[in-house]
Amino acid sequence: MERFSHSLKVFWRSERLIRQNELRLTTQKIQFNALAGIVAVFGLVMLSIAVFFALVPYWGQAWAAAAVGGTDLLIAIILVSYAGSLKPAPELEMIREMREFAIADLQDEVVKAENELVDLRNDVKRFVRNPVDALMPGLIGPLLGSVTRGLTSKKN
Repeated sequence: MERFSHSLKVFWRSERLIRQNELRLTTQKIQFNALAGIVAVFGLVMLSIAVFFALVPYWGQAWAAAAVGGTDLLIAIILVSYAGSLKPAPELEMIREMREFAIADLQDEVVKAENELVDLRNDVKRFVRNPVDALMPGLIGPLLGSVTRGLTSKKN
């Protein structure tokens, strides 16, 4: 039972660490995507202004706005690709292995407990059917010991 509780603790801790790591990774991805979204909105605003200025005088201030808008969009693309490239921490694989080990150990303990229950059930059935046969293997040793002591004490 002690091994079962230990395996359960290991499983619980590894599962908690995995979920914490996944939450941290997801939070970082959301933050970078939000920042990329804000930059993209500014880029679209600047491109809109650039189109407007481009239509009015046909060159000049519009190209400056277009360059700023294009740069903003480029930054947004870089941020989105960086957010997509974020990978889990290297220790996460070790934690997953520990979790799998704990699960396997828990399964082994459950199988052992199940086998013990089946053996106990069979012993109870055997005892109910024939109590003398069930008790004899445990009584033969002490009974023989008593008989031998009794015989040796009578000789002396």
